[in-house]
Amino acid sequence: MNRAGFRSRSSRAGRGYTAVELLMAISVFGIGVAGIISMEKVTSASNQHAKNLAIATHIAESWLDMLATDATSWNHPSTGFKASDLNETFWLTSVVANAGAGSWFVPAYNATFDFGPAFDALGNPVNPATNLAAAQFCVNIRLSWLYTPPPNSEAGNGLIRAEVRVFWLRDGQSSPVAGVSPCDPAMPVASISAANATSTFHFVQKITAIRENMKP
Repeated sequence: MNRAGFRSRSSRAGRGYTAVELLMAISVFGIGVAGIISMEKVTSASNQHAKNLAIATHIAESWLDMLATDATSWNHPSTGFKASDLNETFWLTSVVANAGAGSWFVPAYNATFDFGPAFDALGNPVNPATNLAAAQFCVNIRLSWLYTPPPNSEAGNGLIRAEVRVFWLRDGQSSPVAGVSPCDPAMPVASISAANATSTFHFVQKITAIRENMKP
């Protein structure tokens, strides 16, 4: 290789990248970083939703357990079926014959059990009368007869259909009634049951059957 060719090749090697090449590299890098950031945002939102879904499912299952516990006060081993037996329960006394869309209601808070319609961001029950601002998850229930024992029956085969729905606001959504928390007993249940509620809330619903307890 002659000296002139060597100098020419060395000159090109020391020249570096052109402005066009640098801009192209920055553009490619920027597109890649933007994609990674977008993916992280989607992943974070998905993780948050999965967490909320798991908490709401746990709340719904806890409510089914509490309703089954409430049924322990529904017994009449020797006196036959009486409405007063069911009235000894805390929540089950609200059962109706034919439950429809308007039969959902906000269950009352039970101070003895420290359990009610409102739960915080970690799924812990809160008293809506004293700490409503902490409520993130709300509960409605609907109770209807599957089988009503006949009068003076001692069979103990009363059966109630119990439905529990847990709901929480979607990201960026506000309460359907301005200034009223969805967990507030003052919130009209119809606002939760409206056709457009799915654009405002996420829902988890659980259904079970509660049998009359015959043990004294």
